[in-house]
Amino acid sequence: MQIILEGYRWQMIPAYFILLISMLLLCFGKVFFRGSLFKKIVVGLFLFLSLSLAWVLPYIFPVFTLPEPTGVYEVGAQDIYFKTDLDEIITEDPNDTRELMIKAWFPAAPEEESREPYLNQADRQGFALKYGLPITSFNYLDLIETHTFKDAQVAPGEFPVLIFSHGQYSNATGYSAIIEDIVSHGYIVLVINHTYESMGSLFPDGRIAYFNAEYDSQKLNQEMTDLAWTSSQDFLKATTKVEKRAVAERLVLNYYASEITQRWAIDVKVVVNELEVWNAKSFLSNHIDLNNIGVFGHSQGGAAIGQAMVNSIKIKAGFNIDGVQWGTVINDTLRQPFVLLSSDWPDNHPKINTQVYREDNIANFTSFLLQNSGHASFMDIPYIINISKLSESGSIDKSLASRITSETVVRFFNEHLKDQGTFDVDKLTAKYSELVVED
Repeated sequence: MQIILEGYRWQMIPAYFILLISMLLLCFGKVFFRGSLFKKIVVGLFLFLSLSLAWVLPYIFPVFTLPEPTGVYEVGAQDIYFKTDLDEIITEDPNDTRELMIKAWFPAAPEEESREPYLNQADRQGFALKYGLPITSFNYLDLIETHTFKDAQVAPGEFPVLIFSHGQYSNATGYSAIIEDIVSHGYIVLVINHTYESMGSLFPDGRIAYFNAEYDSQKLNQEMTDLAWTSSQDFLKATTKVEKRAVAERLVLNYYASEITQRWAIDVKVVVNELEVWNAKSFLSNHIDLNNIGVFGHSQGGAAIGQAMVNSIKIKAGFNIDGVQWGTVINDTLRQPFVLLSSDWPDNHPKINTQVYREDNIANFTSFLLQNSGHASFMDIPYIINISKLSESGSIDKSLASRITSETVVRFFNEHLKDQGTFDVDKLTAKYSELVVED
């Protein structure tokens, strides 16, 4: 029945096997349990192991349901291919220019369009390659139904645009749980896939650019490992703000992640600069509110959007989701409103951002902590992998984490891009006890 309703998926192989054995037992039961005590024990253990796997695998890798968007708009999506004039430094060909794939989510007016599949083949195959799994391991994600309509028309009107930057070596579009909800509240969200530093980029001609592990390993060498370790220890040992600031500055300016931050911030900036072109001639034509541009990002992407705000005066507000602020922000001034939403890191985790986001370099700043959360709580990973220890998502309920994240993002940008005055920190923290303000 499961195969008929859902189709084949590898997690169910032990269950298929148990069904086969059950049928054989009905017909030839006595044959299976003839022989010595040792044989009976072996057969029994084998059956017990198969039965256990038949329950465990579908539980760990479930066919999950994404949260229902809470806004008034339907959600649509289309892909944008953007060939920039930037040099591509990650590949060996000196003539390469940087190509970006951007997934545009937008308020939609769907008619008969089909739903967008959950993660494309580049995301799925890159996910499998990262963890050394067969390349078809995540094809069962065809069974996941999104709330996004593929190639639908954009809803009437102009909408503020938010540019999103993902975490390093992550699925660029693996944030559907929060992005679908944000879009449903009247935002265009452009998700930049940072080529060669995500799990995979699928280009219109069928090429897939996977994470470039060779380039990454060359950069993330022993010198970088030593810098991260010694700086973390020195930061924890430091007893004054001056000492902590000096250690933080040494780390955020010189660690390899700072180079990534600068590169991704340029990606963000060139996309911001291209918005006027897309608003004049693309499926987004006359739908982009060019006067209201915001940025948000997770992990490494959170650092990139902070750096991009320094580099572009067109950006009105930014929201960093659990990213260490690598790059030059520590010595620059952030004039736009800015929020940091952190996961619940252990006490021995150095809080570098306390030395980057300071009263003397950022005027309008709020720092939140999402209690009992993990670094992956803001992604779709807790839905894909249903054990928090494996997904690094803490003990917080995954749907609650998604709801708090998307609502906080929406209320913040409503305040600064729509002038709606909805970003009331006291009301937010009163509504969600898991969300607390940090000094």
